[in-house]
Amino acid sequence: MLIVFLAALLAWAPHLGARERDELRLLAAELPPYTFQIPPVSVGDTPGVKQGFVYELVSEMAKRVGHSGVIEFMPWDAAQRIAQTQPNIGILALTRSPEREDKYSWLAKLYADDLVVVGGAGIDVASLDKVKDRPIGVLSNSGAEALLEERGFKRIRPHHEEWMNARQMQQRRIDAWLAPRLMIIYGMREVGGNLEALNFGEIVRESGIYLAGSKDLPDAEVQKWQKALEEVKADGTYQRIADQYNRLKIEPIPDDLRRRFSQPVWTN
Repeated sequence: MLIVFLAALLAWAPHLGARERDELRLLAAELPPYTFQIPPVSVGDTPGVKQGFVYELVSEMAKRVGHSGVIEFMPWDAAQRIAQTQPNIGILALTRSPEREDKYSWLAKLYADDLVVVGGAGIDVASLDKVKDRPIGVLSNSGAEALLEERGFKRIRPHHEEWMNARQMQQRRIDAWLAPRLMIIYGMREVGGNLEALNFGEIVRESGIYLAGSKDLPDAEVQKWQKALEEVKADGTYQRIADQYNRLKIEPIPDDLRRRFSQPVWTN
């Protein structure tokens, strides 16, 4: 019986290896409330539980396409670099923007947020141009950063995670901040900030949050993830996950627990 079992295992091994090679390598980063870990990697050597609205949603979609559900976390700029240069990569949660349009395959639109500019007390943010000559925070290597560069902004202050921009706003080291609305809200709560101290100004454009992938993914791969999203919406799973994160309680993380360097060290 042992010989039969080993023979069967050897016969299946090539198929298992092929499956691992064929499935998308899914990448994510600290982009709360879409994808994040508690505690985050900036707090300790061992990141905590992977979670987030988009993380949970893609995990459910993965079940429906026969994917293992493994999602790797890494720095956001590294995830984008891999997705743009390597085959068979999926990346979440990526904002679809004109600057990125031809760099990725766009598998499924998961959520529609607003890219909005906020300002500190006394800062006029009725339009983005009002703060063109002021220091403005953005997420490094983001659609927001690309937009500001395209429009000729010269005082852009990029940071690797949005909580850093929230802290910069608190300390009045930047006058404005351009980011998706939900990320601004989460970032301010993560540093124990007062949302009422911010002026929410112009909605610059819709911030469509996507599961994207390598540029040349086959149509069949795109279609199966789109179908999975339709199923998740149809059976009520999408709304259940959305309700869960609408009720999410965000615990502030004290500054003295954060690592004292600009880019966290990632181990996975």
